[in-house]
Amino acid sequence: MRATIPRLVRVVQRSKLAAEYPTATVVRSLPEQAPSVKQPTLIDVLLKRKADMGAEYPSNIRIEPVLTKEAFEGVPADTRDELKELLKER
Repeated sequence: MRATIPRLVRVVQRSKLAAEYPTATVVRSLPEQAPSVKQPTLIDVLLKRKADMGAEYPSNIRIEPVLTKEAFEGVPADTRDELKELLKER
């Protein structure tokens, strides 16, 4: 079995550190990371562009919603597989 990182790390109180481990060095805490900005998905960008352009939006660009498991909730399993195959873009 491979050892995981939590198994290899041992947390020791600073007061006991000098007594038990005289040669050990204290690692300062890492600086806090800047909050990551969530980038909009391609579908979100295209839908916004379509809403902004209105009737001028090209009719040959088709934007379909993402289908989740809830969309196939009441469908029998054998039919569900066929539907998924039909919905895949080739």
